Amino acid sequence: MRVLIVEDSRVGQLLHTVLERDGHEPVVAENGTNGWRELTGATPPQMLILDRMLPDMDGADLLTRLRGDARTAALPVLMLTAAASTSRDLDDGTLTRVLGKPFDLVELRQVLSELAGN
Repeated sequence: MRVLIVEDSRVGQLLHTVLERDGHEPVVAENGTNGWRELTGATPPQMLILDRMLPDMDGADLLTRLRGDARTAALPVLMLTAAASTSRDLDDGTLTRVLGKPFDLVELRQVLSELAGN
């Protein structure tokens, strides 16, 4: 599965390594602008892992933009955040899930599997 990781810290590279080892095709974008470009590009991802706090665009703003565009509206999203308690309102339990940082790799894999419909 092609997974876009929009993350501006070393967590992005960690996630890339984990997902690649699990047989996925991860792509990392270090900010919201590049993430949006990947989301709407020629080879869009099948899932998004999104950091809440990005340098150029808040992750919640990118999520709103994503949900408002027919090309990306149904994309499963896992939002990662150090401020999980203030981001819980973004978790709709189906298309969007929120996971607090630091996260457990077992829990991360479980949430990704749920979002993928496995």
